[in-house]
Amino acid sequence: MIRFVPISIAALALTGCVTPGEGTDAQSAPTIDFSVGPCFGFCPDFALSVTPEGEGTYEGRNFVAKRGEARFIASEEDYRAFASRLAPFRPEKSVSYGYDNCDGPVATDSPSVTVTWRDPGEEPVTLNWYMGCRQPGLADNSEALYKAWEELPVDALVGPDEGRQNFGRRGE
Repeated sequence: MIRFVPISIAALALTGCVTPGEGTDAQSAPTIDFSVGPCFGFCPDFALSVTPEGEGTYEGRNFVAKRGEARFIASEEDYRAFASRLAPFRPEKSVSYGYDNCDGPVATDSPSVTVTWRDPGEEPVTLNWYMGCRQPGLADNSEALYKAWEELPVDALVGPDEGRQNFGRRGE
């Protein structure tokens, strides 16, 4: 019995050191909310959310092929690619970068990106970035964040960049 207890404790302690790999089960992965806000041009303006199980919702606002609400299904591979693309941008705690909180120069007329990671049993963590803020560490790889939605099967909803002005604003 005495030999069994230390071995059991050692095994239990090691389980805390295991790092989940690509096979992370859906119960521990976050639901990810992603939105791209408007600019003073023809930038797409939409929001989407996707669960680790691949259930997605979309709301198109302006300059997108599909305005209004829609649902989509992402494969496990799609979800993992989306989550992996966003992972380098995930802050430890919620943060917002914009006109009042930017460690670099700020340009006008740019879109914004908001990403919220909703891990089960934890407080959500949000990155809200006005892309005109040339925030060091973010600005160098802005397209990876801005276009992260391309990892999900929503191309037909968002539409192509070519001819985006033809999609128009809500109410037009």
